Amino acid sequence: MSVDADLAQAMRWFNTARGDLDTARALLGLQRYAPACFHAQQAAEKGFKGLLVATGRLPKTHSIAQLLRELPEDAGRCLRLAAAARLDKLYIATRYPDALPEGTDIGEAYDAKDAQDAIDVAEGTLAVLQQWGAELGVPTP
Repeated sequence: MSVDADLAQAMRWFNTARGDLDTARALLGLQRYAPACFHAQQAAEKGFKGLLVATGRLPKTHSIAQLLRELPEDAGRCLRLAAAARLDKLYIATRYPDALPEGTDIGEAYDAKDAQDAIDVAEGTLAVLQQWGAELGVPTP
């Protein structure tokens, strides 16, 4: 891909990440905490992928911890993004009943605090990643 195509693709990743964050907020309002947590994780993951696409890379992983390791060197920013790795635990367990201990219902495994915490982490992560992307030339809406 050309640099311009990479930047346009990065913008699409960021737009999709913002949509997932909006979905997480809406689900929190509906008291659907597990899916709210999942969409918060997705927002952060897609934000990381947006930044990485802007640098010409797109690792095939859903692990935010792995995506963090793929970022360009910037110790200050990476430190601010480190909390996002804790969202990894929300990728599978929020969607599959067999990912939780026997007898645990997904609808009861997560609460409003879990969802709000995940949304807060995703929101902060996305803000840092989008700013970084803008500095690389990713168009902003």
